[in-house]
Amino acid sequence: MSRDVYSSDWLKAAAMLESVAVHEPLDDKNPFFAWMVAEVFLNTNGRYMHHYMHYEPEEALALVMRARHKGTRVQELAAQLRAWTTD
Repeated sequence: MSRDVYSSDWLKAAAMLESVAVHEPLDDKNPFFAWMVAEVFLNTNGRYMHHYMHYEPEEALALVMRARHKGTRVQELAAQLRAWTTD
């Protein structure tokens, strides 16, 4: 198909975060892993999140838990990730 399903880095990161949070690929620490997948993807693409400047770790965990329990759409996750990101 050779085209992106998600049009922005934030949407891609949000989709990966949701996928890991919902499907729980690890025996332990799935919320942490879901967050790290999104953060590393964004960092790799030049988008940086610094928790000491933009968000509290508890806020990041709450976002992952909302994704895990299908309480937040990918677009809403992406908007929050973007709000916490610097270029």
